[in-house]
Amino acid sequence: MNNKKLRNCIILSLLLAIEIVISYVETFIPIPIPGVKLGLANVITLFILYENKWYNAFIILIARILLVAIIRGTLLNVVFFMSLFGGILSFIIMLIFSRFKFLSTITVSVFGSVGHVLGQIFTAILLTKTMGIIYYLPIILLLSIITGIISGIICIFMRKRASDLLPKYGSELNNN
Repeated sequence: MNNKKLRNCIILSLLLAIEIVISYVETFIPIPIPGVKLGLANVITLFILYENKWYNAFIILIARILLVAIIRGTLLNVVFFMSLFGGILSFIIMLIFSRFKFLSTITVSVFGSVGHVLGQIFTAILLTKTMGIIYYLPIILLLSIITGIISGIICIFMRKRASDLLPKYGSELNNN
């Protein structure tokens, strides 16, 4: 493995670790709606999507979902599948819309956040066979728009800082 590939692997590993910590810590942030999290770990996925190869962002996303489920003890239960399918739908939406250069990072983040909620609700309805979950949708969609905006703003800040650092440390992040 050459130096550039090794640096990229190290950076992606560090970003995965950050995603895991953010995902775990945000479970302790009290939200008055049961099961709702801010989704701030998505900032890292979005950052990797823009600053690295799309498949690396996907691998890190799936690794984070699996590792956090193992840490929380939720592997293969309803919560895990909601997170997994919400994350996959969110990623697909962000991947598609990130290709449209006229859309801002914030817009892509909001679309991803909304996609995550829709994937989670759909998965929950399928697995629990409970249509009543749909009543959560309006409030959770509103919250997802707000958190999508916040995540997009944070990602813009991260991308700016990364572009400030890249000339100094080399362009190992920007491998697109």
